[in-house]
Amino acid sequence: MLDKQKRFEIYEKILEPKDKTEHFKEQTKMNQQIMDAACLWHKESNPDKHLLFANMFECTDCMKEIHAGRCVIDICNFDLDMTYYFRSFWDKVKIRDPSECWPWIGGVRHKKQETVAYMPSPFHSARTQSAARVAFWLSRGYTGKLRITHKKGCHYTCCNPLHLKIMGLELTNEPTEIELINFNLGNIHDHARNCRLQAE
Repeated sequence: MLDKQKRFEIYEKILEPKDKTEHFKEQTKMNQQIMDAACLWHKESNPDKHLLFANMFECTDCMKEIHAGRCVIDICNFDLDMTYYFRSFWDKVKIRDPSECWPWIGGVRHKKQETVAYMPSPFHSARTQSAARVAFWLSRGYTGKLRITHKKGCHYTCCNPLHLKIMGLELTNEPTEIELINFNLGNIHDHARNCRLQAE
């Protein structure tokens, strides 16, 4: 596991400009942000999951799982702090058969042509994202600033993970099914205890 100082040195080497300008100051600030960030999929309490992010701030560990075809909607994959955001998002999605579009029934803007979903992200200044992007993050992995689009013929409000793709990226394995849909934490005390044990 890379410690924080080592991660900082890596990003300093990658991102350092040739001259010490305002741009360098901004890059240094971003490096610190990267060093402190935690992926949505990886519990901040778990020291083994302070992982690196690539040039579009996508989680490198998540990208491996995405290429492997991961597609699962399971609240137990996230820390307790994410429980509200997870449930609040999917409550605004009409979940249907996996072969159908799953319409977003939450907020829209720009003459009802753009979906808006609340989801904090360590690398976005805005606190809202497109519903498609959040659906992808919560079912397949954290892709940072990579653009999430719909497959051909899909409705723009669709949040079905099987209908979503990363623009400009060919995946090694596209998922053909959603492995699990689970919104039940079970015993919340057991869940909290497991999070604590991972931190020890």
